[in-house]
Amino acid sequence: MKNVLVTGLNGRLAPYLKEALERKEVNVVPFDRTVINIEDRTAQVRYLKNHNIDSIFHLATGPEKWVAILASIAKELGIAFLFTSTESVFEPSSEGPFTPDRKPDATSEYGCYKIACENSALEANPDTIIARLGWQMFDTFEADNLLTHVRDMHNEKGFLYASTKWLPAVAFVQHTMQCLLDIMAAAAPSIYHVGGNENELSFFDIVNLINKKYGMQWDIREGDDPARDGRIVDERVPCGLLSEVLK
Repeated sequence: MKNVLVTGLNGRLAPYLKEALERKEVNVVPFDRTVINIEDRTAQVRYLKNHNIDSIFHLATGPEKWVAILASIAKELGIAFLFTSTESVFEPSSEGPFTPDRKPDATSEYGCYKIACENSALEANPDTIIARLGWQMFDTFEADNLLTHVRDMHNEKGFLYASTKWLPAVAFVQHTMQCLLDIMAAAAPSIYHVGGNENELSFFDIVNLINKKYGMQWDIREGDDPARDGRIVDERVPCGLLSEVLK
């Protein structure tokens, strides 16, 4: 990878990917939707050619049609295309752990949207790389992530019920970004799961580790709902352990 197009740089995750790429001395080219019409395929082809793009990381939200356009352009130009999806393609009531060959069964609006995006990408370009991500944890309490969500849950009631029987799909964002780089470097078309919770921490375990690491002095109460393994797993994608970050 030398010149990489990254969409979604105004969002939460793509800036972390940009940092990871630039540490590898990769030139990151943004996609500015205020300049380029996402429905104008010709303009997008021109933009990619002008910047000698050799890989595309599509992290932005947008219509399924845009996913299909970018995927088809990648196929036409013979460059790698990676689309980030989510564990939300699986119904919250379904029991995991979820492997990449598990058929998505989401019924929520967001889950169905992500399933449709995956299908659009694969129909336009069978060589699409799909990376499904779980809940992300940043290293600060800023922006929307695991830390802020747990903090807000506690502050709302002054205490927090945390299930010992729920194994969430959660990863440290820097670990996730390294996984995306590794997946793209291999350039093997497939659906991948970037899990992170490989040592099977319960939500109760995670909350207590956060409480201890950041000195929050939260009132954490043991619960048993939900009771499910919600992890996404993939032996091809080793991900850094959340427990190492939170120790």
